Amino acid sequence: MVRDPSFVTTLRQLAEDSQNVATLARLAGRASVTLIGYDCAGGEARRAQVTGPTPKRVVKFADFRRRAVTNIFNTRHGFVESTATYHFENPSGRHTERFIRLSNILARGAEIAFIGFCTLPNVPERATTAYLDTPSLYAVVAAINEQRSSFEGAVPILADNFSSYAGVGDYRFTQLADSCVLISASSSGSMASKLIAAHGFAPAQVTHILFLGADQSGSNIVCDLRHDPRENVEGVATLPSVEGPDGCKICSAGSHAIKLQGDQFDFAGPQQDSLLIAKKDAPAGLATLMERYAGGALFAIGLGRTVGKQPRQFNVEPVTLLAHAEFQKRLNYVLRRSLPASLGHVIAVDEASEGFADQIARFAPAPAQMVRRTELGSIPTQTQSAIVIAGLVIESGRSLLDISRDLRSIAPSAPLLYLAGFSKSTGEPRRETLGQTLIQTVNPYPYQMIEVERMILPQSSEHNPWTAELRLLIDPDLDALIPSGLQPAIRARVARLRKASEPLRDDIFLPNATGSKLSLQPGFVFWPDGVPERTHSQADVYVTIASVLQQLRANAHRGQRPAIKSNWFQQTILAPENFGRFNDDIIQASILRAAHPFEMNFADAAPDSRELGRLIRRIIAASNTERGGAAAEFLLALATGRLRLRMVDLDVALSADPGNVAMVRFLHAVCRQRLTPPTTDIEERPAAIFAAEREHP
Repeated sequence: MVRDPSFVTTLRQLAEDSQNVATLARLAGRASVTLIGYDCAGGEARRAQVTGPTPKRVVKFADFRRRAVTNIFNTRHGFVESTATYHFENPSGRHTERFIRLSNILARGAEIAFIGFCTLPNVPERATTAYLDTPSLYAVVAAINEQRSSFEGAVPILADNFSSYAGVGDYRFTQLADSCVLISASSSGSMASKLIAAHGFAPAQVTHILFLGADQSGSNIVCDLRHDPRENVEGVATLPSVEGPDGCKICSAGSHAIKLQGDQFDFAGPQQDSLLIAKKDAPAGLATLMERYAGGALFAIGLGRTVGKQPRQFNVEPVTLLAHAEFQKRLNYVLRRSLPASLGHVIAVDEASEGFADQIARFAPAPAQMVRRTELGSIPTQTQSAIVIAGLVIESGRSLLDISRDLRSIAPSAPLLYLAGFSKSTGEPRRETLGQTLIQTVNPYPYQMIEVERMILPQSSEHNPWTAELRLLIDPDLDALIPSGLQPAIRARVARLRKASEPLRDDIFLPNATGSKLSLQPGFVFWPDGVPERTHSQADVYVTIASVLQQLRANAHRGQRPAIKSNWFQQTILAPENFGRFNDDIIQASILRAAHPFEMNFADAAPDSRELGRLIRRIIAASNTERGGAAAEFLLALATGRLRLRMVDLDVALSADPGNVAMVRFLHAVCRQRLTPPTTDIEERPAAIFAAEREHP
C-alpha cells in the first residue's frame, strides 16, 4: 500500500530490484502479492497484482484500518487504569475507572504515519485548518501533511489546540468553512456535540481518532475500539464504567476520584480535602481505656534515643502500668481465663517485663520458671510444657518475633502463648499482621496472642514537634529577638528539651506566660463524663488526640471513611473548624503537635487558609486571656513550618497585636523575621488585613 504518485515507481522496483525479486521468489507462488495506491483522501486509486495466485477475496482498506489501530492501541497501552483506591474525574466532570490517553500510542514514527493515513478520509480536501483538543494530535497532523504533500494541489494544514473542555468555551474558531476538528478520544461524543451546537461545525467536520462507547454526535470515527467478533477481534470487550459525579457508584465503593486537568488529561496533583474531627472517629475502646488510666501517670512523651535511631516517643511507663489497680484487675482475669495448665516457663522479652513475667509465673497452678531473654538456653530442649512469652509494653512486636524464631529449635512442640500487657500499634492491619505471624505453627492448633490493653498510636519519629521546637529556640539568629526578661524562661525550656532522659508529662506544651499551664476544661468529647474533672496530665490529653488522628490515618489503608489520606493523588488537611470545635487551649495545642506537617499545609487551600489565618489572629490578640491560651503554640507551629498558610493569610494572622505577653511577642517577632518579607509602609499591608481588622477590631 503506497501513495498513488509512488505507485508506478514501486511496481517497477518490485519487478526489477534484486532484493525484491529474491524475496518474491521465495514465496514461490504460495502467496498473492498486490500493490494498492491510495489518493489524497485516503481512498483506493488503483491496484495491481504483483505475483502469486489470483486472490480469492478483494482486500479493502476498511478491512484492516480499525483492526490495525486497535492493535497499536493495545500494544502501546492506550488505557490509563484505576486501582481499587482511586478512579478518575474527567475534565467534563464524569467519573470513570479508566480513560484513553492518545499520547500513549503515539510512540513510533511508522505507527503515527499509519494513524495519519487512517485519518485522511475524514479530512476535507480543501481543509486548511485543523482544530485539536490536545497537543498530542500535532504529531498526527504532521503525518497527514507529510502524506498530502505527495499529491499535486494539496495544501498544508495549519493546526491549533483549543485545549479540550478547559478552552472550548473561550476559544475563537475563526476558520469554520475550510477547517476540521480532530478529537483525540471520546466515549460519548459530548465534546463533538458541544462544538456542533455551540460553534456551528457540521458533524462531517468533526473526527474522533479513537472512540469507545455510544456516539451521540453523528461525527466521524477513525477507530471504533469496541470488540466485534468479525470486524475487531482484539477490541475492548468491556466498556469503561462512566458515572456522573452525583451518586457515583465507584465513589460509593470507597474509591477516590482523581481530577484530570488540561488538554492531555494530566493528574492534577494531590487534591486537598479538609476533615473535621468527630467523636465517632476515635478508635474503639479509647474512651474506656482513658477512663481507666487518665491521671494514673501512665503516659509520657519520650525524647530519648532508646530504639535504634528512633526515640520512643509515646511512652507507657512499665512500672506504673504493672502497679495500676485497673491493669491488675484485667490481667488477673486474663490469667484466670487463658493461662495454660501445663505452663513450665515464662520468658520476659526485656528487662522492663521481668516483673510482669514473674507475676505470670507465680500465678500458674504449679509455679513456673521465669526466664530472661538472655537465658533461653536454660529451657530444656524439646520440652512439651507450655511457654508464655511476656512483654509488658510492646510496640512493633519485634522482640516477640525474635523469641518466636529462637523457640522453633529449642521447643518446637511446646504450646506458646504471647501475652502483651500494653500493645501499641499504628492500626489494626499492623496488629493483625503481627498476630497472624506469631500464631503460625505446624502443631495441631495455632499458638495464641493476647493483649491486656491495646492502643492505636503513631509511629515514633526523630523529626517531631519537640526537636523542631528545640532547633528554633537555640537558633543563634534569633538571640537578638529574645527580650531580656524572657531569657531565663527560654534557657529553662531549652534545658528541659535537652534532658532526654526524662520524658515529658506535664510540660509538653509551651505556655504563653511563665508559670502558666495549658489545661483541659470540663467536658472532653473523647473521654467519658467526669474524667476531665479528675487529675490528669497533659500527656493524657495529647496521646488521646494522637490516637484519634492515627485511627483516621489507618482508615485510609482500609478504604474506610472518614480518613486522613496522604498520597500522590490525595492529601487530607485538618479543617480550621477543628480549632473552633475544640477550643480548649490544650486540645488545640495537641492537634498542632500530633498532626503531621502535610496535614496542616494550607498553602494551596485558599478558603481554609483564610479562615485559619483569621482564627489565629483572634487567638494572638486574646493571648492574655483563657481564649488565647494556645497563642504561643500556634506561633511556634508557624515558625517551625509545621503549620503553613498562604502569605496573605499569614499577614492577617500576624497583624494581631500580641500585647504584653512576652513569649507570644517573641514568637510573633520570630514569625515576622522568618516567614514574611519586610514592609516599611502601612500602605503595603494587604487589603485582607484591613478587612480582618474591620471584622475583628
